[in-house]
Amino acid sequence: MILPQILSAQKQPFDIGLMYDYGFILKHSQKVGHLQSHPWATTLYYNRYLNGSKDWHQIFGYPKSSFAFTYFNYKNPIIGYSFALSANMLVPIYKASKHSCDFKIGTGLVYVSNPFNLNNNFRNNVLSNRWSYVMQGGFLWNYQWNAHWQSKIALQITHYSNGAYKLPNAGVNVITAALATQYTFAPEKIFYQKHSLDTFQKKWHLQTALAGSLIETEVNQPRKHTVINLGVYLAKDLNRRHRLVTGFDVSWNEGIKYQIDKKFTDSTHKPDYRRIGWIIGDEIIFGKMSLNIQFGVYLRRQFEALTDMKVYQRYGLKYYFLKNFWTGLFLKTHAATAEAAEFTIGTTWNLCSK
Repeated sequence: MILPQILSAQKQPFDIGLMYDYGFILKHSQKVGHLQSHPWATTLYYNRYLNGSKDWHQIFGYPKSSFAFTYFNYKNPIIGYSFALSANMLVPIYKASKHSCDFKIGTGLVYVSNPFNLNNNFRNNVLSNRWSYVMQGGFLWNYQWNAHWQSKIALQITHYSNGAYKLPNAGVNVITAALATQYTFAPEKIFYQKHSLDTFQKKWHLQTALAGSLIETEVNQPRKHTVINLGVYLAKDLNRRHRLVTGFDVSWNEGIKYQIDKKFTDSTHKPDYRRIGWIIGDEIIFGKMSLNIQFGVYLRRQFEALTDMKVYQRYGLKYYFLKNFWTGLFLKTHAATAEAAEFTIGTTWNLCSK
C-alpha cells in the first residue's frame, strides 16, 4: 500500500502496465521456414501523458509516450530468447467514455541469447548479432474499468534485425495477440490543455541528407563494407502532421563493389557500383521528431547485387536538434531484406509559403 501512495504523490499522472503476447513467427522468406514456432512475450511498460503543453500533442489527439521492457521466448532452441528496451508512441484513433483504440509504433534495442555461430548455431540465420534493432507496430483496444484500472487487447507485429551489419540477417517478424492490464497513478491530475493554434502556413522545403552505414555481404568476412548515401529532396507541407517528400539519392555501397570485383576479373568491363534513385515519401511530424516512410526506385543500377530489387524502401526517425538541422536513424530495405541501417545527418531549409 505504501508504494502506490508514493507514486501517486508525483506531480504528473502516468501508467504502469503488464502485457502478455502469444503468436507466431511470420514466414516472410523460405530462408526462415525451419524456424517456425509460437513465441510468447511479457512486457512491463510505463506510459507518460502528453497533455497539450506542445501544439503537436493537441494535433495528434493527446497521445502517450511509452517505454517498455520486453522478454521474448521464441519456443525454439535455435533462436532462444531476447530482451528488448523500446520507446513507443500511442496515438489515439478512437475515444469513448469507457473504451478507446490506439495505434502504437516504436523502436529500440534488443539483446539476443542465441545469435548465429558458424560452429555451434549455424541454423540461426535470422539473428546473427548479440544486439539488434527492434521496430514494433500495432493496434490496442482499451477498456476503462474505473479511474485507475484499464484492460487491453492488442494485435502487434515485432521486427528484429541488425540492418545487415552482420550476416546472416534474414530478420525475425513475430505477429502476436496480446492481453494487458494497467494501473493509472494520480488520474485526478489528468488534464488536457486546449488552445487556439497559430495560423499554419504550408511551406516548401529543401532537404539534404548524408548517411553512413557498415554492412557485411558474406558471413564471417574479415572487415565491414561502408555504405554512403547522399540525398537531395524537395518537400511540401500538406498539413500540420504530414509533409510530402520527393527527390534523389546517390549511393556508394562498397559491398556491391566487392561483389562486382569478385564476379568481373576484367577491370575494363566492370559495371559501376554507384546508384541513383528517386524517392517519394511522407514525413509525419510531431514536435522536434518525425517518422519517415519512403518508397524508391533505382534510375541507375548497372549491377544486380545479392538480395537486390529495382525498388527500395526506407523507414526511420528524425530529430531536429536545431531549427534547420537534424539527425536520424533509418533502415533501408528491399522488401523484407535490409540493405543497411543508415546513421544520418541532414538539413531542412524553408523555400517559400503556399
